Amino acid sequence: MSTELLKSASLENKKNFTLPKGASIISKEVRLNVEEIENGFLLRKSYDIKWTNAESDDSNYEYFTRTWFSKDNPIEITMPDESKSLADKLD
Repeated sequence: MSTELLKSASLENKKNFTLPKGASIISKEVRLNVEEIENGFLLRKSYDIKWTNAESDDSNYEYFTRTWFSKDNPIEITMPDESKSLADKLD
């Protein structure tokens, strides 16, 4: 068995965004990405926020991602067992 040498490690701090007082959101997009890992799932929620300050007409942009762990896949779709097919239902 070979041993792996770790060349480097880094820590990324959690990023937060607070809308400044008097500012308003122009648009907001939210995306969810689910990655299966060895012992569960990593969930990443990405935010793209376009906002403007009341004191200015300029648009500002904020991008950040929140990541957390889940034992279960939150977007797994399970269909109910049905004895009738769709064709039978339409008759």
